[in-house]
Amino acid sequence: MNLPHDPFRVARWRVNDTHFALREEIHAAIDRVLFGTMKTGYEVREAFEAAFAETMQQRHCVAVHSGTIGLFIALRACGIGSGDEVITVANSDISTTAAIRHCGAIPILCDVRASDYTLDPDLIEPLITPRTRAILPVDLHGHPANVAHLRTIADRHGLRIVEDAALAAGARDFGKPLGAFADVTVYSFAPLKPLGSVGNGAALVTQDADIHEQLRLLTYYGHAPGAPQSGHQHYIAEGYNTPLDPLQAALLSVKLPHLEAWTHKRRTLVQQYEGGLANTSAVLPGFRAESEPTFRAYTIQVPRRQAVYQALRDAGIEVVLHYAPATYRHPVYPSGLPGSQALRVTDRLADELVCLPVSPEFTHVEVEYVIDVLCRLLEEDDL
Repeated sequence: MNLPHDPFRVARWRVNDTHFALREEIHAAIDRVLFGTMKTGYEVREAFEAAFAETMQQRHCVAVHSGTIGLFIALRACGIGSGDEVITVANSDISTTAAIRHCGAIPILCDVRASDYTLDPDLIEPLITPRTRAILPVDLHGHPANVAHLRTIADRHGLRIVEDAALAAGARDFGKPLGAFADVTVYSFAPLKPLGSVGNGAALVTQDADIHEQLRLLTYYGHAPGAPQSGHQHYIAEGYNTPLDPLQAALLSVKLPHLEAWTHKRRTLVQQYEGGLANTSAVLPGFRAESEPTFRAYTIQVPRRQAVYQALRDAGIEVVLHYAPATYRHPVYPSGLPGSQALRVTDRLADELVCLPVSPEFTHVEVEYVIDVLCRLLEEDDL
């Protein structure tokens, strides 16, 4: 079997190689869904939810269509509604702010730490008002936000925490998988995520039984758990129809046991990047001692970012510019968003960050090529 050729010498996505290596297990898992009964699909999804909850050391898991709908449902399950305020960041996908606004709530933007690009806990409390109901940190690029610190602030003010860990499956903080300090944590399984499907998908995990009940209710139409004796529907809420597709659940069930090894490989590749770029003009991310990131990409600050970006792509290296400009600068928010006038670090990073490719399928030779090209570029006075 010939795998499709990628035009980039070092492409950011090589998951097809992994699928090829796991093809027999994947075929068997998908065949079970395709040729089983409808009940089989439900069983496959439920089995994945149980396995993912165990992996993340959580009591409950609800798997849904996408990270976007997952954030929205998580906020709603925490009681976020019209006129409420939710403190979050602007250096994220629009799903973060959009989910808040879809609840009728107001995103209040907070600046981030220059070292790891995550929400700065020291800036939170001045933003809290009588209408604040939640904090929504983002584990950007797989870097754990300091949710343990945020938890102390949230508890002091009676706030919920919804953690956006869409890019961070496999990361840990304070020795635990992400989610240990949040009320609900949302992981994404889109193809380019550390644990990716071939379509969209996500999982919401929580320790709270009441929140889990709301997550389940909203994911399944608002239908009361258990069918009435008459067999008719029995709705107790205006919910949605957003459970994870069983085919994606089958694929993810095959891949989940490999997550730890893939995370280790990502970290090994990043160590190579760190060593190769240590004495250049690039500014590398830094992490708290308790933080154990995974890396959807290795994201660094470089001078003359746009020129470096284009030169790397011209050299066959599929670098990308994620979350630039900051969300509030997009045309969908013509008047900005509350807090956008005080995002000095966020705005600077948006002009300087470039995402180097990281994938468990990479060889160290490929990473060395990226390092060599980038080092030459950083030495040039004029690109």
